Order: sequence, then structure tokens, then C-alpha cells
Amino acid sequence: MKSKDSLSAEQQVLAMLDRGWRWRDPLSSVLVHPQDYSLFVVYDQQAGTLTCSAELLKALELVIPTPPHQSRYYWPDEQRAYLRSKRR
Repeated sequence: MKSKDSLSAEQQVLAMLDRGWRWRDPLSSVLVHPQDYSLFVVYDQQAGTLTCSAELLKALELVIPTPPHQSRYYWPDEQRAYLRSKRR
């Protein structure tokens, strides 16, 4: 069963393109990260699936899920610095 927040592969591709990811070349089915081409996904449009590179899978393991109501700044000193920058 899919959760309400899950995206289809096509929706995920569109979200990645909106965030700066780009196609490796005009006829490619490979989306690459704009600064690190070792981070990529292969989009199989017919099957509606994405396959991640090993490097991307490793990077995703480092992500700390945070509930939406919490600040995106985890450490208190980062949060203080962020709030100070907003006041300026």
C-alpha cells in the first residue's frame, strides 16, 4: 500500500528537475546531480521505475528524516545563526 506522500517515478523525476537535476544528454534516461555526476538515477519510463547509483544510495543513508513541524536546522547553534540572519 502506498502512503499519501509517495510519488510516482514520473513525479519524482519532475521534482528532481525542479531542484536542478538534469538529463545526462538530450536522449538520455539518466538524471544526474548538478554538482556530482556520480549521484544519478536511471528512469525506466515504460516500467515507471527509478534505479539509483550506488553513490546516491550511500548519500541517502546519511539523510536524517525530520518531522515537518521541526526546524530544518538541527543543531542549536545553527538554528541561532539562521534566526540572526533572518532578522537582518
